[in-house]
Amino acid sequence: MVNSCKSLWPYGVLLPFIVVVLDQLCKYGIVNFFEVPYNICKTNPNVFLHRDISPVVDFTLKCNQGISFGMLGGDSGIKRWALTVIAFAMVFVIFSILKDTKSTLGRLSLGLIIGGAIGNGMDRLLHGAVTDFIDITDLFAFFPYIFNIADSAITCGVVALLISLVLDRRAAQALKN
Repeated sequence: MVNSCKSLWPYGVLLPFIVVVLDQLCKYGIVNFFEVPYNICKTNPNVFLHRDISPVVDFTLKCNQGISFGMLGGDSGIKRWALTVIAFAMVFVIFSILKDTKSTLGRLSLGLIIGGAIGNGMDRLLHGAVTDFIDITDLFAFFPYIFNIADSAITCGVVALLISLVLDRRAAQALKN
């Protein structure tokens, strides 16, 4: 039991904590950058503030009341709480999967997903919407996506998890042969 807890510490606690702190600090920094209140998503969920930063990345403050890519958008108290509960339930499910995950890449990926889910879940819980601000529309005009650090952690975690699954499957196949 003690070894199990020790092995969960870096990926199930420390990494998610770092992701959440970084995510929340960046969100706090961006609302200060735009000189709006920290709870802007609670007071004005339709805010859309933009500032050109570079030819590649801009800052656009936007409150996402839905899920990825703005799906399920729109203001609804029931939806807000349902998405919050689902996010935190997924954290517990993923944490339980993490306990049985052997590969380092698999653990790393699950830790990133946990941290991202908690970061966005906190926004939804506290402000009713997720604060998004990284805008790569200049780079990919066909892909107008505004996101945040938690979204990035989830995306990187999912990609790493897929890679881990492929590598684990190949390793298992190699052992069979």
